[in-house]
Amino acid sequence: MTSYTGECICNRVKFTFTGEPKQAAVCHCFQCQKLSGSAFTYNLLVPREDFKWTSGLPKTGSFVQESGIIVEYSFCPECGTTMAKQTDKEEFKPFCLVQAGTVDGNETKRKPDAEFWVSRKADWVQPIQGVPQMAKFE
Repeated sequence: MTSYTGECICNRVKFTFTGEPKQAAVCHCFQCQKLSGSAFTYNLLVPREDFKWTSGLPKTGSFVQESGIIVEYSFCPECGTTMAKQTDKEEFKPFCLVQAGTVDGNETKRKPDAEFWVSRKADWVQPIQGVPQMAKFE
């Protein structure tokens, strides 16, 4: 089974997961924009039982997303890199939403399977061809 590793920018907090991500999704909601400091987040849905922290301990924070779901995010206490999220939305409860940019290598940085909150998308961001575009979490 394939195994992946990742870490924060200062390398103090590291993680691993096994198996292929179940889905890759871009989120354009205002909270993800603030969390990433960019126009969106790029998330890999990894079963929680396949994900583990291997070095250092992240801190956690949380926010209430526009649709009302609670999102908890894990970040490095030294450099602040956000590495993973979890949510109380029923469909996402079994998953850890790993931030794709924190995973080593390019194997997991495939074309996303969905775009969420396109109603909040920056004007200059074009729709990804052939990828479902959802106004919010539907």
